[in-house]
Amino acid sequence: MFRSLKRLQAVFLMFLCCCGATMAQLHRYSVGFGLSERDFVDTIPIRFENNQLYVEAMMDDGSMRLLNFDTGSSQGMVYYGGGFDTDDELGNIVSRDANGRKDTVRVVRLPDFRLGKVWVSNYVATVIDRPHGRRKFDGILGFDLVNKGLLCKIDVRNGWMILTDRKRFFDNEEGFEVKYKLRWFVPHVWVSPFMRHVDEALFDTGSPPLYSMNKQSFDQHAYKSKNVESQVESRSRGHLAIGNYGAEAVDEVVFLSLDRLKWGEFSFRHVSSLTTQGGSRVGAALLNYGSLIINPLRKRMTFQPYNGTDTCEVQNRQFNMAFVPVHGRTAIGLIRETCDEYQQGLRQGDIIVSINDMLIPDFQTFVNFRFVKGETYLFTVVDQEGREKKIWSVRQ
Repeated sequence: MFRSLKRLQAVFLMFLCCCGATMAQLHRYSVGFGLSERDFVDTIPIRFENNQLYVEAMMDDGSMRLLNFDTGSSQGMVYYGGGFDTDDELGNIVSRDANGRKDTVRVVRLPDFRLGKVWVSNYVATVIDRPHGRRKFDGILGFDLVNKGLLCKIDVRNGWMILTDRKRFFDNEEGFEVKYKLRWFVPHVWVSPFMRHVDEALFDTGSPPLYSMNKQSFDQHAYKSKNVESQVESRSRGHLAIGNYGAEAVDEVVFLSLDRLKWGEFSFRHVSSLTTQGGSRVGAALLNYGSLIINPLRKRMTFQPYNGTDTCEVQNRQFNMAFVPVHGRTAIGLIRETCDEYQQGLRQGDIIVSINDMLIPDFQTFVNFRFVKGETYLFTVVDQEGREKKIWSVRQ
């Protein structure tokens, strides 16, 4: 199951009442939040679990909040009932998730919190209902932390992140550089999934996979080169990406087995990937293979491979099924026609009724179900015509 907490368009609509009439005031994207330190270097402990990056924030009462550091979000985000005081309202924002779905949500100023030794004040965040399955963390720390002018080095092998406002602090560090460009205030890089082809991708630590490719971008590449089609494993119809406001639309999904994915002069070898309806993304799995320096002053990202060479083997497993919420229930969003479950009759759109005779009344129950890798489970499903099926599935 793939999830993505995505970038927000930073166009704020703040509604004020004046002389009995309602007037709209634009509340623009801002990195005007305050930092308690200047000319500082701080090493902050981080956690990296299931290809997601977490940092702890200490509130002024000494309590801790767990934040997901998501470079695909332009600003912070917290959840209703998630432990943050959200009473200091600033207005509303029209927000768009990675699947293009929009909603109007509240904007608030968070209470002061501390990252490492640095206190952050007047930090702005949106407030939304907690998306399906996201219970582990209390909120999101967005790319505005970097856009503020802080240089950042992430090293998940050693479990730390360096933050500094010293402009030349990382100048002597070597690695493989790529440029990035800000779109909607989040970083987009250029990578090469096929020979002589370049793809613009959001660098998104909120997305677990190493790389996923926009379907329209794939079609454009495939039209130009037979080399692209040679790296297609299979095709299916379905959907898998779950944004803040729902799953992406059903469409053709292409399963890819890339010979290499180029990051500048560095090559990730044998990468399994697929297409989605959202934009192309390079995700947090990149951090398994090396540390990363982000320099907002030069708009550069420097990848420093742990193996000290210019290539690494990925050989990640391609998945067979994806699950999405449909009207609150758990549905098969995508299934590969080559897998055993498909041969048993499981199809895209089937609704899961129970697993091992445990009722699954909603998507959150499914998310909380304790699967064990390698174990076999009996799925009872109902297809779109109301017919019940029993499917045996080994958890991958």
